[in-house]
Amino acid sequence: MTDPSDGREGGQTLILVIGYVAIALLAVSATLAATAVNTEARRLLSVADGAVVAAADSFSVAGGAEDTALDLVLTDAAVRSAAAAYVGDTGAPARFDGFAVLLATADGDGTTARVRLGATVRPPIVGWFVPDGIPISVESSARTALTR
Repeated sequence: MTDPSDGREGGQTLILVIGYVAIALLAVSATLAATAVNTEARRLLSVADGAVVAAADSFSVAGGAEDTALDLVLTDAAVRSAAAAYVGDTGAPARFDGFAVLLATADGDGTTARVRLGATVRPPIVGWFVPDGIPISVESSARTALTR
């Protein structure tokens, strides 16, 4: 039988502590990376929401004769132009790495605008695992309506 005080089994605790510290550091770095991706996606979604609202307000009015109702019409060109102007005015390309307007279009009915934005997130600590960053994209839509 081995006497625990003779020192032959000393150091096994140190290996266990090092293992637990490594696991804790990995958990913390994964949590930081996930939080960074989520935060950037929410910031990008905020820009997409503003851009799509601006795009939905870029409608033109059709009809309007005495016997017909007014129709609001969104065109792809108007949506793209309004979304690009909003994005430029807010300085979003400078605030996000790899920023791009992936889609800015009007749906077939001509009353709904869709905007999809993309960017790249470079999370802290684990950035050397993903040197090109993590691509994110968000999409937002808004409907235009004429009410009294």
